[in-house]
Amino acid sequence: MRPIFAFFFLLSLQAAEQASYDAGGRLVALIAENEDLEVASSLVAVLPTGKRVTLRPQRERRGGGAGARSWPGTVELPDGGRGAVEWKAVEDEAGVHYTVSLEASGTLDVQAIEWVLELPRIAFAQGQFEAQGAAPVGLATVKPKSVGVWAGDTSSARMVSADGGLVLKAAFDHTVQASLVDRWVGDRRTYELRTVLQKGEMAAKNTAAFRVTLRLEANSAPPAVTLTLDGGKPRYRFDGFGGNYCWNNLSPISAYTLEHLKLGWARTEMKLLQWDKQKDNPGAELKADFETMRRFHQMGVPYIISIWWLPERFYTDPHEKPRSAHFRLIHADKWQEFLDLLGSYLLYAKKQYGVEPDMFSFNEANIGVYVGQTAEAHTQALKRIGSHLESLGLKTKMLLGDATGPRDTHEFVLDAAADPEALRHVAAIGFHSWGGGTAGQYKAWGDVAEWLNLPLLVTELGVDASAYMGRAWDSYHYGLREARMTQELLIHARPQGTQFWQFTNDYALAREVEGKVEPSARFFLMKHFTNLTPRKSEALGIVSNRTGVLATAFRKDGAHAIHILNRQGRRDATVEGMPDGEWRMTVTTEASQFQESSAGTAKAGRLSLRLPARSLVTLHR
Repeated sequence: MRPIFAFFFLLSLQAAEQASYDAGGRLVALIAENEDLEVASSLVAVLPTGKRVTLRPQRERRGGGAGARSWPGTVELPDGGRGAVEWKAVEDEAGVHYTVSLEASGTLDVQAIEWVLELPRIAFAQGQFEAQGAAPVGLATVKPKSVGVWAGDTSSARMVSADGGLVLKAAFDHTVQASLVDRWVGDRRTYELRTVLQKGEMAAKNTAAFRVTLRLEANSAPPAVTLTLDGGKPRYRFDGFGGNYCWNNLSPISAYTLEHLKLGWARTEMKLLQWDKQKDNPGAELKADFETMRRFHQMGVPYIISIWWLPERFYTDPHEKPRSAHFRLIHADKWQEFLDLLGSYLLYAKKQYGVEPDMFSFNEANIGVYVGQTAEAHTQALKRIGSHLESLGLKTKMLLGDATGPRDTHEFVLDAAADPEALRHVAAIGFHSWGGGTAGQYKAWGDVAEWLNLPLLVTELGVDASAYMGRAWDSYHYGLREARMTQELLIHARPQGTQFWQFTNDYALAREVEGKVEPSARFFLMKHFTNLTPRKSEALGIVSNRTGVLATAFRKDGAHAIHILNRQGRRDATVEGMPDGEWRMTVTTEASQFQESSAGTAKAGRLSLRLPARSLVTLHR
């Protein structure tokens, strides 16, 4: 992960969120009380050839505050045409007032500029599309013979699900030319609502803009869910959940999470840039890292230490690239000096603070953030560094991989997997979850770990690697996405531990308000996992018969924790295969967090309960 030091704004109390946005201000979800509808908005240029090109903004700054947000930036067409764009969003009782504007810096040679809203096809198939001034159109399961489902001029539109329970309303500030298209691209099946901002060539300094008010209504309860627990044969061993403490360890939020979250694993940064200059008199930041490692040691928490940057003299291209440049290579003639610097840091930590990291890695070397390695170079580094640490009498072993993201990146470790000398120095295998992956891609990482008989760690558990911009992570919806990813990783990848990015004030789970640390709803979603799951437990099988509900289960010496994530509306649930007896439940929703109560009594292996909308429920005993 790229390090960004987040700035916190004072936040006032707001009504329940009605939408979620990415770092560039594009919509990623529309939210009702009983539904999170995943969407995607974009600005599209239709070129003179008819080709459609999604315009990806270059971000300039971020603004915002309670109830209002803006995201300015610039876009460039393939022929070099440029424009200034801005998205604005205001949420109130009427819905999400979303404004899109484009000012041409020079002449834009296009057929059209469109704002596109992608909607999940599965949510509205066999339902109905209604545009003001036009007859309703049925959303058939077969592709229309024409290009689009509907096209025309309108001032408002509605999408209605087959059962009428889900309704999306869009009201424009003026009559617009719009169309609805049934699309299947890759693994994405969507309806695209396309709205024309600009028709034909756009002259320099001209502006095209419109405002749409979006409102999602979810009026029907989702079907009941049955969860089946299999306690007969544990799936895998699970050490526990944890987090990254890679920078900002002086922040009050870092201290707060260390105090209030139970760690099963941790990870920190080896700051060799600072160490190279401050070996004789470490500064406050280095001291904070050493103290944090000592805290891990005292808590009995295993942890990894990773390198992002090296002093310039170690690279093959010193002083030729900015600090943010990717895939910098270590010069062959500098390896011994690098090993000496690395060893001096670890020996100092051992002597002065009594700590030794369990494992060492280069952060995301497969894509070079910021030291790059090929798979073969990674193998050689494992052997060279591992042997050096061993010669110094250090217990620190090597982490295999530490790669990002999960999509087929397991191939990065296969060269080392075939080298017995490299594996001799390896204590675990790790990957980062940014961007997510398919069940098969997660499973591949678990399969490699099982094949090598090594623990698997998700050393950076995170959803969106760009969300640091504008604090796009600071919403309950984002927390539900993190909880969903956590559940999917547990189900498919089968890790022995996770390290969330981060438990500091970067992607923070808490906020600093008037000098005090206040946990957010995301904090309590995480607390379900860290504090209610027994450490060193067995992961049990549990199956849900509804895609909107994900469940994982853990057991240790008769103690159980069953995490149930309900991403939709309030629904009844039955859990089968439960040990008989009294159960407790802890519930977090957007409005109420970490509330504990009786879940009732399981009888004949069955327990019935009600799952609140958009909630995480943990059953425990």
